[in-house]
Amino acid sequence: MGSNDEDCNQQGSATCPSHSDACALVRGQGSGVMKSCSYKSFCSQANSQGYRSPGVRVHCCFFNDCNVTANASKLGGSLSYLLLLLPLLLHWISI
Repeated sequence: MGSNDEDCNQQGSATCPSHSDACALVRGQGSGVMKSCSYKSFCSQANSQGYRSPGVRVHCCFFNDCNVTANASKLGGSLSYLLLLLPLLLHWISI
């Protein structure tokens, strides 16, 4: 837990136990950040019912070290946008 990503990462790193299958990154309304080992089912439920906690966002990654995922999640977001734009680009090229 920390006031921001950097503060959270400075607190150390721990490998998640084998029974967890996700790393949850929870951001509060202010700048609070919590990273923890979690489960895919928690991530799915938190994302589908996020409206129940206004201002709180949950992002999940599927690595065994939450601190490693801070940069990987940014890459994943960029990759998602690229995959969304790829069909449009291919359609435009074929015209």
